[in-house]
Amino acid sequence: MEPSEAARRLKALRERAGLPMRAVSESLGWTLTRYQHYEDRYRRPYLPLEFVRRLADIFAQRGVDPGEVMSLAGVGPGGLTSLPSAPPPLVGNGAHPIGGRDLPIMGAVRGGAEGFFFNDGEPKEYLRRPPFLEGAANAFALYVDGDSMEPRYFAGEILYVNPNRPVTRNCFVAVELADGQGLIKQFLRRDDTLVVLRQFNPAKEIRVQSDQVRHIYRITGAGEAG
Repeated sequence: MEPSEAARRLKALRERAGLPMRAVSESLGWTLTRYQHYEDRYRRPYLPLEFVRRLADIFAQRGVDPGEVMSLAGVGPGGLTSLPSAPPPLVGNGAHPIGGRDLPIMGAVRGGAEGFFFNDGEPKEYLRRPPFLEGAANAFALYVDGDSMEPRYFAGEILYVNPNRPVTRNCFVAVELADGQGLIKQFLRRDDTLVVLRQFNPAKEIRVQSDQVRHIYRITGAGEAG
């Protein structure tokens, strides 16, 4: 499959900045292979927000408009950082009509923590809703933290969750633990006492006591729409 339009635009902006891929990857503190993923193999409609923010700083030093770079993450004029600290009242089907961005990001990374933490129903940022989540008023997005699910998911990537879709064996899930911590893993099975998950890097099974699991949400995407 061909890379997404966002990936192709990333390549064009990097070339406009006059930077080889290796120079960008070194500025990010990444391996070249990790950066190449976003230009050559990335198929999602928008690039990860934190990744794009860092690119905007790098490319701005070479004369590229930061706003144009931020658009790779679906951020319009003013950016997500211009949103108020508290969401406005809900309207219609529960959307927050802020510049067309109505999909809340419900997970945030906390310094020193393993994984991320859910935001207790108080999102600080919103994204444009992808077509496959139209009509799913309770859908939300999450940031990937860490590299435990590479090469499936990369740190900083945005994942989409549709709580209405059932969790099935081998699907990918966001697990909310009783203390609010979140994990991105592959679901294997569960019973009355255990939830069994798989991570890729390093490859291993993870067993969590069922009474420590608050919710299991299915990660979805264009390929699972319907």
